[in-house]
Amino acid sequence: MKAPALSPCLGVPDTQAAVDFYEKIGFTALPAGDDPNDDLRILLFEGEFALMVYREDQLRSWLPNLKETPVGAFGMFYLAVDDFDSYVERIRPLVTVQKDVFEHHGQKLFYFIDPNGYVIAAAQKQAW
Repeated sequence: MKAPALSPCLGVPDTQAAVDFYEKIGFTALPAGDDPNDDLRILLFEGEFALMVYREDQLRSWLPNLKETPVGAFGMFYLAVDDFDSYVERIRPLVTVQKDVFEHHGQKLFYFIDPNGYVIAAAQKQAW
């Protein structure tokens, strides 16, 4: 698997709870390494790298300048899906909707938040 040019790593209070949420909405979780004390997890979407989740205390220890940064950073992430309508229908009961389906410049978007406050927008996969 080829890593993307930019790889998000989200600090979360409970890595397993984050993994459980993302697996419910179609992701696959992998351990990031062989160290059982390292709680970093890699999440794939449709077999492709999507993001990493890392327990917040370990992330703050790894990068001390994040010590005071709250979980659920300002910003958002876009998730490109093959079949927008069926994906949104499947995950709608599993997520907290932030902004329901609407069109912007001809593209459908659906914003939701994960259990840690990160905003994710599902969007139809497209070529740039």
